[in-house]
Amino acid sequence: MALHPSLLALSEVALHCDSRAAARGIVAESQQMLRNAVEHREDEEALAAWFSRLVCDLVRCPAVDSQVRLTGAVATCDALPTSPIRWLGEDPELAQFLTEVGLYGDPVALTPEYAADAGLVSAHAPGLEIALNQRPPHMQMVYGLPDRAAVVDIQGHLLSPIRAIARWAAPAPRQVADRLAIGRERELLTAAEADALSQAWATGLALELRNWHTHVTSADLCWDDLTALDRTAYGAASRMVAQVCDSLGARHG
Repeated sequence: MALHPSLLALSEVALHCDSRAAARGIVAESQQMLRNAVEHREDEEALAAWFSRLVCDLVRCPAVDSQVRLTGAVATCDALPTSPIRWLGEDPELAQFLTEVGLYGDPVALTPEYAADAGLVSAHAPGLEIALNQRPPHMQMVYGLPDRAAVVDIQGHLLSPIRAIARWAAPAPRQVADRLAIGRERELLTAAEADALSQAWATGLALELRNWHTHVTSADLCWDDLTALDRTAYGAASRMVAQVCDSLGARHG
């Protein structure tokens, strides 16, 4: 899906940014543009890819000029403003810069998972067990109804397990949607599993962006904070991911 020309123009500016002050302005403008795009119901996966590339360009631009190897969601073009920026290597100034512009992140150890996201060859492939351990928890019930005070963690309970399954199915550094399609081609995922995870991923991105748009973070969310429609969407997506985890565990475990 084609993005608005203003988003693409800002990406070009980010790549050649030559001052920290300008970089801060670019991040602020990017977030305002993202909010506008969310209001206009732009494609969430395309927005995540755009935001990820913009962050990557800022990290490499003359004003920052960091030589670290980016990994995690930003390296696979799946990052949102609420996503932590992860990298391999040491660069204290990069962490300080991210804090200054309202983002956050830190260096990580070279695990098979982060190696895969960074596009590095590793002696060990990302394992399925790590993905299955992130299975969405069962919904807490009170008198037969969902506990209205139950924590809703879109990143931790929905997006993270899908990313982990997609990484296991296709370690190459690609967006989750592409990894799921490759996993289906490799017959590690059935068509039904890949479709379910794709739907749940799109739902999770949409929910996370909408909450970010209204200045609500996952850490602050409980079941009662969601609208009726969002509760239905989140519950359905979580059940789909849990069912896929169960079927993968039975088949590959």
